[in-house]
Amino acid sequence: MKEKQDALKVIILCALAACINVILGSIVTFTNIPFLYLDSIGTIFISSNFKLKYGIFTAITTHLLLAIFHGTLALPFSLVSITIAIIASFSSKNGLNYKNAVVTGILLTLIGSLISAPIRVILYGGFKGLVNSPTDFIVFSMKAAGFKLLIAAYWGAVSDGILDKIISCLLVTWLNNLPQINSNLKIFKE
Repeated sequence: MKEKQDALKVIILCALAACINVILGSIVTFTNIPFLYLDSIGTIFISSNFKLKYGIFTAITTHLLLAIFHGTLALPFSLVSITIAIIASFSSKNGLNYKNAVVTGILLTLIGSLISAPIRVILYGGFKGLVNSPTDFIVFSMKAAGFKLLIAAYWGAVSDGILDKIISCLLVTWLNNLPQINSNLKIFKE
């Protein structure tokens, strides 16, 4: 019975993390802040503090909510968020410190962009999506220089996400180091 109660506590936290992903991601999207999304902080937080299955659950829940609020084109990008959950989980096995957070952010971007680029090509012709982005210029320039569209979309995705993923990992590390968060996490891990 206690295991079920503990799992329910973590699932509630996952739902809260997914809502934070959607709210922060929507605010950043609507304000058109370049190179920033903050739509994976909750996934990274859950993945770095709990079992991998909870990180994946948070990633999928986030994209189901995004599909409701922003349209079904958000659903394929759940594969990127699942990748983020996996990488964040494995990267934080020995704890997430600031140096590790920067490396994790870089890994999230490089590997996540491998998943994101084909989706961008299929849905948006290689560009960012519904909103113009400064990185669309990179994709356009690389394509004009003779690079294949998939390669151009990959480097567009990398340049688009590197700052966001590093900042997100640093913010999660900062949150994990707060005494208030640490004491409250113990409730969920008991």
